Amino acid sequence: MKGTIENEKFDTKMETSDWRYSASIVGIIKYFNYLVERGYEVESELYKIDDDVISYNSKAITEERYLLFVEHYFESAMHHKVIEQILANDEFIDEQIKLVNDKLKANTIMKKVFGDFKFSSENKEIILEKIKENRLLLIKETYRNGDSLYKNFTNTNSLFKESGSVCRIQNYNIDTGRKSKSISYNWDFKTYIFEDEKEFDFIPFAFSKSYESFFINNNYSIKQLFNTNNLISNSDNPRSTLFCDLKNSADFIDFDVEVITKSRDKDYFETLYIRKDAIRIFDNIKNYNAIKIKYRVNENYNRYLEKEVTDSILNNIKIDNLIEMLLKPKQDTSKYKYPNYSYNIKTLIEINTLIYGGDKMDKQMKSAYSSAKRVMAEIPENKVDSYKQKLISAITFKDYERFCEILLQLSSYSGVIFDFAYDLFEDFEENKNIAYTFINALNKENGGKVNE
Repeated sequence: MKGTIENEKFDTKMETSDWRYSASIVGIIKYFNYLVERGYEVESELYKIDDDVISYNSKAITEERYLLFVEHYFESAMHHKVIEQILANDEFIDEQIKLVNDKLKANTIMKKVFGDFKFSSENKEIILEKIKENRLLLIKETYRNGDSLYKNFTNTNSLFKESGSVCRIQNYNIDTGRKSKSISYNWDFKTYIFEDEKEFDFIPFAFSKSYESFFINNNYSIKQLFNTNNLISNSDNPRSTLFCDLKNSADFIDFDVEVITKSRDKDYFETLYIRKDAIRIFDNIKNYNAIKIKYRVNENYNRYLEKEVTDSILNNIKIDNLIEMLLKPKQDTSKYKYPNYSYNIKTLIEINTLIYGGDKMDKQMKSAYSSAKRVMAEIPENKVDSYKQKLISAITFKDYERFCEILLQLSSYSGVIFDFAYDLFEDFEENKNIAYTFINALNKENGGKVNE
């Protein structure tokens, strides 16, 4: 929520009433901090923070300063900045000349400013002068239409516009001429709330700079809100940063919180809710890297399981299907050899057990693991593989009675008593992770007799 302040040092205030305002506040603070760092202003004249409210001087927000901040914050996405960095040299190699020429026609505004102009070592001053003359235009149009920049979050035609009747944020804006009846109450268009603020232009600075952008709306206080999002700002993988790298950080969230995500291939925002139960599971993952699994479905398609696993944790959804997929045998080809997923599966089983809420299962899972090791020591490897495939087949087809029959046969053949099996006989569905543990432990890495 935004309001005006009369007859005081600051003329505007904003509070973290929903994620859009929270994100705007984070972006505005980054902008103001930039002004202070560059010596344009002193912080005490720009803003002050009181818990979940920021008061600030709106007159310090100008189009020119905003664009210069864009150039600084998204420097790697500014084609003219790449050119300037290269042209700072006295001599150029062929690769640099090619890159400059590619950048001169990298987007519509670069083509408009430079036309058919081509770089050679003799004309660099002409290029630098053109950049200087058109700097703000180059920044504005590159930013406004960049797939990873303003365009990813907001309506490209809304940049620098005053608050309008339609919200500028992606999927919050509508075609009022075509959709007014469908989004209003009782067919009365006046009942629809079009909440828009000029400050929403600062939202892109609040999200992480990754393909799947994250904004953590832990708005208990603006200070904590800013610090937490600053930690993931430059992360290429905010999921990993949030759920692994920040676990031991003082700014790690330890309460229920909302996370807003925006992927570049989607024209809408999505919401993740991180609850205390999920935080407990993430905190118990011994090796987060074990869930960063690239699973080859075929030569044209890979599944990256980190997102699926973390989403399952957040939504308290069991990951039986992922475990069973990795347990199934894979056929190597001349071009590709499948990795051993045993350690990954072990981690997924541990996570799945926590999702099931079966902390008491730990003792029986240890029993299943040690039983599998004893089996490997007692019977030939080819026999182990045969029984393992039968067990995998039974569990993936949810033929639990058949699974128990095979288990009894294996116990009889190997001479190993399976104490853990009684829990499976009693309630297989609830104790499935014990079965997964046993299958996964029937692995070559555990040793085994020579084949018959």
